[in-house]
Amino acid sequence: MNNAVADNGSSLEILELSSTEWRVSTHGVAQGNPLAILGFIRQVGAFFEVMSLDRWRERTYFSSFARAAETLAVGARNPVMV
Repeated sequence: MNNAVADNGSSLEILELSSTEWRVSTHGVAQGNPLAILGFIRQVGAFFEVMSLDRWRERTYFSSFARAAETLAVGARNPVMV
């Protein structure tokens, strides 16, 4: 799997935590800063569950990994500057 995904000029870092779980972070915040973490993707059967840290109580499901990552990329367009 490719560990970097670009979306409309935003560069995301996708780290595989297990064979079914990934952490999605942005390069717009200093590495090691917890504010860089946008959310997590988990494969559930044939679907990909997204948990955004902006909306941590909500889960959204997609039929493709790319679509799930694009959803988290929306948060990367307006990075928090620290």
